[in-house]
Amino acid sequence: MSERLWFKAQSFFLVLILLTPLVSAHEQETLNVILVEDDVRPGNVTDVAFVEGNGIVFRMRDSTENTSMQIRIDLNQDGAFNGAEDNVSVWLTRTCTLDENGTLVDESCAVSHELVFGNNSAGLYAYQVERMVNNSTTHVWNHSITVHPDIHQEPGQPSIGDCFGAGCDEEESEGGQVMQTRSTTESALYAVMAFASLAIFMLILSIRNERASRDGPESPVAIQESE
Repeated sequence: MSERLWFKAQSFFLVLILLTPLVSAHEQETLNVILVEDDVRPGNVTDVAFVEGNGIVFRMRDSTENTSMQIRIDLNQDGAFNGAEDNVSVWLTRTCTLDENGTLVDESCAVSHELVFGNNSAGLYAYQVERMVNNSTTHVWNHSITVHPDIHQEPGQPSIGDCFGAGCDEEESEGGQVMQTRSTTESALYAVMAFASLAIFMLILSIRNERASRDGPESPVAIQESE
């Protein structure tokens, strides 16, 4: 086995080991909130699937003439929406004018507003949506966003709501079936990691044996010729 082939094989298995655990990691998801003439859909965000790392996009869909909307999110949770740490959008409109190259004529024009909640952002955040028609406020909606912790359950550890004690073995629910499927998937991932580690170990032994065979002591004939 050449040095280059050995290096490629080793790199492949190392990358496989490093990336395999990430298969079960949380991937960012985006929730769309639609702003229409008389409603915010959805208003309150309470879904337990909305966790740290997820994003929310407010999309302006009110086609009333000369109408704009602004989103204000109380990120510092002080009850006000005008703090330096709060998140405030520009005034959103239904459409923005583009030139012949597809570039915004007015760079401040926007039809949507996005916010991503990072790590350690779990909590309850109030937000407002203000609607203006012809520069006059017609309505202000007040809602909230609940960001749940992004908890990765370790294999073999109990989860919140797990049953303990007599009679629990007889209970079978959809949640239990989901946990069983997750456990099976994690077991398969660990098996792949173990196989990759074993393959690397065998490659190391193989290259050592090859080098030992190649770099062994010179034969008697070669020694005599050198004298």
